Amino acid sequence: MEFKDYYAILGVEKTATEEEIKKKYRKLAKKYHPDAHPGDKASEEKFKEISEAYEVLGDKEKRAKYDQIYEGVKSGRFGGAGFDPSAFSGFASGPGGFTYTWTSGDFGDLGGFSDFFKMFFGGGRGFGSGFDDLFGGGISRRRGQDIETKVQIGVLQAYRGGEQTITVQTQGGTKTVKFKVPAGIQPGEKIKLSGLGGAGVGGGSPGDLYLEIEIVPEGGFSLSGPDLEKTIDVFPWQAALGDEVLVTTPSEKLNVKIPPGIQSGGKLRVAARGYPGKSGRRGALSLVVRIVNPTNLTDEMKDLYKKLSEAHKRSKSR
Repeated sequence: MEFKDYYAILGVEKTATEEEIKKKYRKLAKKYHPDAHPGDKASEEKFKEISEAYEVLGDKEKRAKYDQIYEGVKSGRFGGAGFDPSAFSGFASGPGGFTYTWTSGDFGDLGGFSDFFKMFFGGGRGFGSGFDDLFGGGISRRRGQDIETKVQIGVLQAYRGGEQTITVQTQGGTKTVKFKVPAGIQPGEKIKLSGLGGAGVGGGSPGDLYLEIEIVPEGGFSLSGPDLEKTIDVFPWQAALGDEVLVTTPSEKLNVKIPPGIQSGGKLRVAARGYPGKSGRRGALSLVVRIVNPTNLTDEMKDLYKKLSEAHKRSKSR
């Protein structure tokens, strides 16, 4: 059986704090998440490995037990990378020491984790009472940890609501899960997926997975506080003389007036046509003007542009 150096897997020191371990885990989980590398088996295996490492180091009791194994391996008492778990037999702990028998076991549905994890932390038929003595009471039945992760949702889907899918890592491997996005969900809100968190210990139930929502631009719209923001293109004569343009929003079509003399980058604000807030009141629709030239100029249009240019030169010379 291969010894797992969970500190090396997460790239942290043995003295790392709980917060440092959590921060590094989140960074690696985001980097190697199956959603970011569909079909990439190497990334999937790496994600399993860091998930297993955090399952142990992110839990105080598991980490305390692991640290004793870690010290034993590093000191040479229990062997190295290919260490034999049966080498624990006869290891003394306090006056008189103890003895126990190691047996291989059936670890149920922990197929996503290594044999090392299954043996020491999976609640299977592993070490007996001697192992319990070594670690002060053994592996108790315990619920798995809750896990939080950020999920990006397009602003239009967040506005309208709907169904989204996510790939999660379970004990048996990766799994694609559907979840509902409520219409008007707010940035930072969390969606709970029951039973998809960390694995339980000693037959305990799994924890829950919490998805923290991050709303990203979609379909030309972005979210700025409670306001929906969209860039609209207008032609030079519309900007100079004023006009009325048709704007499509996530829920309707609006006729919006362009005031004469507006500049590129200018904003038009339409009240109560933005993103729905927690209270049910909607923010504004903020339209950013971008002045563009027509792509196909007719001869007549070119002549008009020339006349405009000449008139502009004459006005400057006065």
